[in-house]
Parts: sequence; C-alpha cells; structure tokens
Amino acid sequence: MYNQKLVASIKVKGKILREFKDTVYIPFASEYSILLKNLNTVRAVVNVYIDGENAVPGGLVIDPARSVDLERWIKNGNLTEGNRFKFIERTAAVENGPRGIKEEDGLVRVEYQFELPRPVINVNTIWG
Repeated sequence: MYNQKLVASIKVKGKILREFKDTVYIPFASEYSILLKNLNTVRAVVNVYIDGENAVPGGLVIDPARSVDLERWIKNGNLTEGNRFKFIERTAAVENGPRGIKEEDGLVRVEYQFELPRPVINVNTIWG
C-alpha cells in the first residue's frame, strides 16, 4: 500500500508479498512482519490494527525517510517481548476456544497521521 508518502507492506520470510488490488494473501501458519516506510519530510504516527486490536498502543512514531519492520505486538513499550505476528487458519478449535470469532479476523488496518510542517518565516531586517 502506498498513500500520501507512507508505504505499508507485508513480508513473509523477508520477502514482500504482492498486492492484488487491496488484498494480500498470507500463507497459513506463516510468521509475518509489516514494513512501514515514511517517505515524507515530517514525522508520522502510525497505528497498526490486526484483527481489530492495536498492535502498537499509543502509536509508533516514524521519522522522515525512515522505515520500521514491525514483527511483533508491542506490549508496555517493550519492542522485544511481544508475540510475533502469525497468520493462523480459522478452525473449529479456534472458533470454540477462548478467542472466538471476531468481525475483523484476518484484517490488517494501518492508520497514520503526519505532523504539521513547521512554518517558514522570512524576516527582512533593515539595518540603519
């Protein structure tokens, strides 16, 4: 996905998966990561929702011309201990288990907002 100078791609085994219109097909039982790249000249705050839950509570700030390869849920600000993203098949065990069925199962949604650019002020000073 590319929109307003923000790129979001899904990667499996280090390779970016191809998009078909607005859909990406992830193989079952695959661990995946989400590549977020800010091509703008200002910072962006990004929220990633997987199955309707925010994987980065409070948002993730991406500096201009930088990228982040997000591979796990961020819990309590810790970038190394959350569960990795894994695409699982919806089976009877999953449906009848504690997780149940959710309306947004299988959906990855990326919301973002860019900071406002700093105003440029031209000051002409007359020295006398």
